[in-house]
Amino acid sequence: MKRSDLKTAIDEFQSTLPYTEGAYASRSWGHKLHSLCSYQGKFKPAMAHWLVKSFSPEGGSVLDPLGGVGTVPFEAALLGRKAITNDKSPLAATVGAAKMSPPSLDEALEQISRLEKQILTVDLSSDDIAEAEFGLNASVSAYYHPETLLEVLKARKVFLTEGVRGDAFMWASLLHVLHGNRPYALSRTSHPITPFNPTGEYIYKSLIERVQNRVTSALSVPLPPNFVQGEAHHGDFRELPNKIADPVDAIITSPPFIGMRFDRPNWLRMWFCGWSATDFHTKSLDFLERQQTKSTSVYAEFFSTCTQLLAPGGVMAVHIGSGGRGDLVGDLRNLGKGYLDLVGESVENVEQVANHGLKDKGLTKHHHMLFFQRS
Repeated sequence: MKRSDLKTAIDEFQSTLPYTEGAYASRSWGHKLHSLCSYQGKFKPAMAHWLVKSFSPEGGSVLDPLGGVGTVPFEAALLGRKAITNDKSPLAATVGAAKMSPPSLDEALEQISRLEKQILTVDLSSDDIAEAEFGLNASVSAYYHPETLLEVLKARKVFLTEGVRGDAFMWASLLHVLHGNRPYALSRTSHPITPFNPTGEYIYKSLIERVQNRVTSALSVPLPPNFVQGEAHHGDFRELPNKIADPVDAIITSPPFIGMRFDRPNWLRMWFCGWSATDFHTKSLDFLERQQTKSTSVYAEFFSTCTQLLAPGGVMAVHIGSGGRGDLVGDLRNLGKGYLDLVGESVENVEQVANHGLKDKGLTKHHHMLFFQRS
């Protein structure tokens, strides 16, 4: 993109904030698969849509190296771009991979049928069963009827033995139904995003039946004809230069806001993906949200890596919040300029924006978009 065209696009984006207008302002805007698995701190789909549409070329490639559950790459794929997602979390990476290559309903149901047969052959050891005594809000065993718990433990053993492979959509659907407050959930009554201490009776719920229902519902809305299946990676952003073959046209990403942790609010799903009590204290230290609390200099590595991945003339858009502790926006602005050209910035005041029915309590007052370009 020419520098003059980029500046014009940034000015127009700031003047209109198109993702806040009309139907785009709704949190429920977008394709049904954006909600494949509930997740705290998810990028707003409408914002992702307009960033991809405004700052990446038609038919070009878009990367989110901190992809979370794949909101930006999925929007890129919906808009006909070559989309690439990456995340260090096994939970986020599984959901992101599912969105990059959604199967047909017949394919998904075949995957579930295979899992049903595998569950029948799984023998649980005493150590496997003891894993259900782990928990942050309550023990895992407190969430399920004993027979449902056995099915969850057996499915978990299959997941940890075989990995995601080509079954990411099935596993993402299973992760979604692990807990919630509606009939779709396997758990006793809890919360669909954060698994608060469950309440209510212990009622048997079939894991296979619930996953089938979820898959059928999730795939009920067809993808547009121009959808392009994307690429998904699981690992640290520093590893991406060895995984991605060609430079990308745009990097659109949202580093974790100060104070945000993605492991603890998602602990039950992270447990299913293999995390133990020790991992929440040790593995979590290797994640960007923990590293930035010690020093934002870690973003020098981040910008250096992104510069390697970005094609000449390519655009990097970085979404970050301000209003809490520290000045992460200022730090990213200054660190980014050491590797790329800072072309412009967009700012949105979100002090009055409702979040899941609750008014923002002041931790995030503004959303910033920093726009860089590789010379």
